[in-house]
Amino acid sequence: MRIQKIVQPNALQYLRGFREADTWRAQVFPPISSQQNGPQHNSTNSNSFLPPRMPYPPPSAPNSFTPPPITNNYQYQPMQSPLSSPMQPPLSSPMQPPLSSSLQHRPLYPPPTAYNSLPSSPPPPPTSLAPQPYNPPTVFPQHPTQPLITSSAQRPSYLPTPPMPVIENKASVYNNEMIDLLKATSVVSSYVEEAPTSSLLSEDNQQMNCSSDVIQGTKIVRCDSCKSYINPFVTFLDNTRWRCSICFRVNNLPQEFLFDPVTKTYGDPARRPEVRFGTVEYTATADYMARPPQPAMYLFLLDVSHNAVQTGYLQSFCDILYENLGVLPGDARTQIGFLTFDSRLHFYDLSERQNGTFRMMIAPDLENIENDFLPLPDGLMVTLSENRSAVETFLNELPKTFKENYETDSALGAALQIALKLLSPTGGRVTVVQTRIPNINPGSLQAQQTQGGGGKEPTNVSPTSDYYKKVSLDYASQQIACDLFLLNSHYADLATLSCISKYSGGEIKYYPGYHSVQSPNEVERFENDLRRYLQRKIGFEAVMRLRCPPALSIHTFHGNGFVRSVDLLVLPNINPDAAFGMQVSIEDSLTNYTTVTFQAALLYTSSKSERRIRVHTLSLPVGSILSEIFTNVDQEAVVSLVSKMATDRSLQSSLQEAREAMCNVAVDVLKACATHASNRAFTLFVPPSLRLLPLYMLSMIKSVGFRTGSGSRLDDRAYFLSLCKTMPTQYLRQIFYPDLYPIHTIEDKNHVIQDGEDEVHIPQRVHLSFQHIDSHGAYIMDACEYIYIYIGKAISDHFVQNVFNVQTFSSLLSDSYSLPELDNSLSVKIQNFLSYLIQDRPHGVAIHILREDSPNRYLFTRHLVDDKSESTMSYVEFLRYVRDQIVK
Repeated sequence: MRIQKIVQPNALQYLRGFREADTWRAQVFPPISSQQNGPQHNSTNSNSFLPPRMPYPPPSAPNSFTPPPITNNYQYQPMQSPLSSPMQPPLSSPMQPPLSSSLQHRPLYPPPTAYNSLPSSPPPPPTSLAPQPYNPPTVFPQHPTQPLITSSAQRPSYLPTPPMPVIENKASVYNNEMIDLLKATSVVSSYVEEAPTSSLLSEDNQQMNCSSDVIQGTKIVRCDSCKSYINPFVTFLDNTRWRCSICFRVNNLPQEFLFDPVTKTYGDPARRPEVRFGTVEYTATADYMARPPQPAMYLFLLDVSHNAVQTGYLQSFCDILYENLGVLPGDARTQIGFLTFDSRLHFYDLSERQNGTFRMMIAPDLENIENDFLPLPDGLMVTLSENRSAVETFLNELPKTFKENYETDSALGAALQIALKLLSPTGGRVTVVQTRIPNINPGSLQAQQTQGGGGKEPTNVSPTSDYYKKVSLDYASQQIACDLFLLNSHYADLATLSCISKYSGGEIKYYPGYHSVQSPNEVERFENDLRRYLQRKIGFEAVMRLRCPPALSIHTFHGNGFVRSVDLLVLPNINPDAAFGMQVSIEDSLTNYTTVTFQAALLYTSSKSERRIRVHTLSLPVGSILSEIFTNVDQEAVVSLVSKMATDRSLQSSLQEAREAMCNVAVDVLKACATHASNRAFTLFVPPSLRLLPLYMLSMIKSVGFRTGSGSRLDDRAYFLSLCKTMPTQYLRQIFYPDLYPIHTIEDKNHVIQDGEDEVHIPQRVHLSFQHIDSHGAYIMDACEYIYIYIGKAISDHFVQNVFNVQTFSSLLSDSYSLPELDNSLSVKIQNFLSYLIQDRPHGVAIHILREDSPNRYLFTRHLVDDKSESTMSYVEFLRYVRDQIVK
């Protein structure tokens, strides 16, 4: 799992149009779901918008606290990485918060669990140990200052410097002059802004599989009060004591912590990886185990109905799984099993008694099947290392076995019940590949309407049955996760089927119109996703807890998992591609805080049957001036949270309320900016860090998940909303607002980077508007899961000859799905650029090449969200609407 961005805590202002107590997100993981068993949105009036209950903070918040006289001083080194531009004073530097204000706030949410049930104000440090506040320098260090701890007898007045908080200051790319959106010709930067790399992350932590070094030892150092783990933001008082960065308690430091595992010497505790990196992983002791670690268990539920056979997916699935049997995460105890279904269930005995082959058994009467029915006491789940030949034989024969199958029904519900029975003793992962709507009880669903093309507008994406939610909750209670691959050509009620993954910690993959011949782009996505799915790391029996200071509390999770308590999430499976979001409420005044620390701890069983603890820690400064918050806000993190809140609103209330609430977010934020920037009535001044927020809000309103009209299919809408809840922030933005590049200019003077041995020429990005589309040009649109290459009808013959190896535009196919690799400069540059866009993505990408006169041209043009559409405003009209709402 990878750390994702956190919004500054003092920027947690309430969003008008959502519920009163909804706050900006603190998202700690690529990046947890708001569920029926947790706090939810409530709305009774779609036309009423509640003003913020908490006013914006004043321009300055004086602190009347006078620190006690002390002799210990911090030691400094020159700083290098700016928090904000030299034009503005930096935010306060970290220091020990004194006693909080006596002002008490009534809690908005139920009290959290015991770890956070501390006094509402942080305890004061002992007078003799309190570090002296210091004047902040103008810049921050790129690496945390690591003190050299010596004997207190040698230097009795010495205290080390705690590391500075990590700030992803994207605003530093620009100057800090306010931008008038109504006059700006372009707010999209020419090149994609790379998120800064945290100095508290080792290189391994930032890889796709997040392979961090494991810390082994008999003692895991934690705070005695809040149970947080020691981290880079604690303060060492001397060689024997440290102060917690979350609850500020002084704890004793075990003697073994002074031992450096790298140099094999005793002395400086700051050399330990726990206080050098924000992400660390421990080998858990027996205290963290409810039972011995279980082996990796993989059960595949495969649709073999006539519809599934016609799509041709079985051959691709079996071939890829056959190729990857040797790299499935696990050890010598790893077990695997298969269950296929149409109108009946098919069981497979793969045990040694079959002498390297397999035996199929059929259960025909599903409606009267007993819940605990199994045709064999063993042999359905087998040890892979001992029965590899039988599994390989099965995968080779399965497509042939059902080649002439004409059963059209689907008994998915019964198959899920059998899977629960098989994996209940150990837990594990269930992988479902489904191609049609289930229509046999238990779990039968009904097609409720024709997809798109007219009729009543399809907007209701709530589940039509609670059967799959109940199954998912049963799975979660037995440490089983269910992943769904949906390859459908017709309506399959994904809104209901997705519940089997939502509450069990699984994931959803969707391939509309999948066919091995007719849709090669979807086949490419499916095969790439399946390879990544089978090869990536996996954790079992996981729970995740997020800790924060007593003045804050967690009240809503976003993502797939089961919320056991207000701060604890149950995750039967976890993988590096999972993303979670959290909403934080301010329960007490932050006036006396200079920083707040968040820590997410994940306890899980690795595929090697080892119990591990992965800890992510991040500390952020608390700002007292609203303009500083605006300057350093992460607009992509804001948009990610708003999309999650809007998803909840659309499911619990209505699509229209969700759209209106997103409009109100843009109005409220820009109104706050205008208050601190200019009193002129006909301007929209914003800092560079918020310049894209109105554009992103409009693009969300126009997206598949939230747009109105008869052209949206329910399954498409349901999948889009599931992405809003689970996709990492850096990819979610591309779903809303893709990147558009004119590649006919790639040989012009462009940005050039070195990617290994290749030079990558990157064209300048442009707005998603027809104003930037020329019939003489060619364009790449990167929409995250799809990359569209749009060829104008007046494109030069030179371009098509060098890129597509055809003589003229008319010789191009109207739709194609791959670029030929040609030996010329233009082709090499475009191929390198495409590879650069796709590399390191945790999901498959399908390439679709469209001529300007293609019947599928709408796949490209529907993403041009800057322009006016049938039911929504253009970007310029939206800005004027926002301006009008502000000056009312």
